[in-house]
Amino acid sequence: MFTRNDYIRSQIWNAVSGLNEEQLNLKPTPDHWSIMQVLRHLNLMESIIAKQARAALEKEQTVAVDKKPYELTLDRSHSVSAPPHLQPPAEPETLANVTHDLEDSHQALMLVAQDHEAELLRSKSFLHPVFGEMDLAQWVDFASYHEERHLAQIKDIKQRLGVSHA
Repeated sequence: MFTRNDYIRSQIWNAVSGLNEEQLNLKPTPDHWSIMQVLRHLNLMESIIAKQARAALEKEQTVAVDKKPYELTLDRSHSVSAPPHLQPPAEPETLANVTHDLEDSHQALMLVAQDHEAELLRSKSFLHPVFGEMDLAQWVDFASYHEERHLAQIKDIKQRLGVSHA
């Protein structure tokens, strides 16, 4: 269940490899995120999904929800502003800190996905602000689509900044 998540994450690491911290913290415009801010946003999102999933697993109630069209997340022609709790800080960060935190959040979400039966994951849910109630299996899959959307954003930022692998 977590194969797509791992693959997209590896693509993100490939996209940022060879860039130095100055390049990673550089914004293409004052009102756009830097690559480092995108990485921090991914960490914040993955952390909140893992936390909410663990909370949903602790509840006795089970629900059946319809499959949501979260694949639409890849359509970057529709801009979605991150809520305040998922906004990255404005200050520059170190790649070591962000990498560590991303590895931790990825591990936390992986444990949710791999330590529970698929049937259980499909019976527990929490609310997505755009797609509505999604079960935990959908949330795990959604996380990979969310990261793929931001992988495209990272590639765009690199192009706008005129940076590539060192």
